Amino acid sequence: MKLFWKQFTATVCLMVTMFAVFGSIFLQTSFQIMLEREKERGLEEWKMFQFALLASMEALPEGYSIENDTMTEMVETIEDSIGSQENGIALYNENRQLIYKNGMYYGALMAENIGTDRAMWRLSDTEEGHYLEALSQVKKSGSTYYFAFGKNIQYVYDVRDRLYGQYRNMVLVVIALSVPVSWLLAYHFTKPVRQLVKATRDLARGNYQSRVEVKGEDELSSLMMEFNRMARRLERSIWELEDAARRQEEFTGAFAHELKTPLTSIIGYGDMLRSMNLTEEEKRSSSDYIYKQGKRLERLSLKMMELVRVNKQGITLKPLKTRELAYEVELFTKRLLWERKVAFEKSIAPGILFGDLDLLCSLFGNLIDNAAKACVRKTYPGEEQAKILLIGKQERTGYSFTVMDNGCGIPADEVGKITEAFYMVDKSRARKEGGAGIGMTLCSRIVKLHHARWEISSRENEGTTVYVFFPEEEEEDD
Repeated sequence: MKLFWKQFTATVCLMVTMFAVFGSIFLQTSFQIMLEREKERGLEEWKMFQFALLASMEALPEGYSIENDTMTEMVETIEDSIGSQENGIALYNENRQLIYKNGMYYGALMAENIGTDRAMWRLSDTEEGHYLEALSQVKKSGSTYYFAFGKNIQYVYDVRDRLYGQYRNMVLVVIALSVPVSWLLAYHFTKPVRQLVKATRDLARGNYQSRVEVKGEDELSSLMMEFNRMARRLERSIWELEDAARRQEEFTGAFAHELKTPLTSIIGYGDMLRSMNLTEEEKRSSSDYIYKQGKRLERLSLKMMELVRVNKQGITLKPLKTRELAYEVELFTKRLLWERKVAFEKSIAPGILFGDLDLLCSLFGNLIDNAAKACVRKTYPGEEQAKILLIGKQERTGYSFTVMDNGCGIPADEVGKITEAFYMVDKSRARKEGGAGIGMTLCSRIVKLHHARWEISSRENEGTTVYVFFPEEEEEDD
């Protein structure tokens, strides 16, 4: 059964049950109060009759012989004075003979208990109705009589039955009213659940932007907020997986393309050496080309291995002194810069950052290598010289490094693509310089492993600036 119907049924049953139970208790309590009041009034009237009868007997002269006729006259006189149409009275002598009875009396109690010397009363349920019956003994001058009193209280039960009948009708009305009210309540309270079901179904069908509208601050609202948070994370994860799959596909295609050109050349020149009669100069030229393409494939494989290692390894971030890191980077790139005749300057503020020394040397080594290549591609007029500047600065929430060069720069529409694997702005020149197009991809992975962030800005013929910021603590993704 759906939650809506469960809540609807439970609400209807609860409302009807509560109304029926509490109404029944109220009616029964009211009936008991009415019955108790009528009983007390009846017993008071019985006592009044008994007192009046005893007083009349006491008023007779001393030694007066009380006969049945005398008692009958006294009872009739008392009944005319204080009697009512609801009351019945009867008088019996000591021989259990009925000497007086009015038409309202039902004498079951007298018939059963005549002869007892104690007063008694009870409520009787007969075919004719409900009665309050009482019996007492009266004595005077050796004469003993039994005075019986009866009061018809059937009207109390009739009132109860009428009230119960009216109450049953009211219960039916309550049921009729509770059905639409319960339906509205169940519809309102299960609306968030229906929204969650719909959003979950849409999510399962591939609509990862499915969300629910959160209203209120109850438990269901908290559940809906958690669902939206889960959906956002799932959407981001799916997007990252799709992006990773796309990049992997592009990477595979680019890698295959990068292998195809040198392999084709190697196979072609190798076949020439194997099957053709070449001069010594041609053999030397072919062998030299095969050697260069082999070295290029070697560099490509080494870069690939380094990229795979960075992707798989879990690193331990250790405190590093920034000046010692800059010194290691300078040693790492010194020969490279000397061969390309590029000046190198550094300005490093003292500080501490957390990272892996080898990976950071690889990061800044690749950045300086790319900067040097950009400087080589540019022709410098006059006395201007190719130059690379490494700046380290302590900031409020971390430490930053900036690598600046005055090389040829990168076109504005190409800056966002340079971290893609095998992407090269000038492919022909990059291959001549031994580039594989993986260096910036490797840098991007190293930056991510260190929970750092970086920014790349560049202008053509003016140079490129790479800013890398290392936070003091890991920056969480909201």
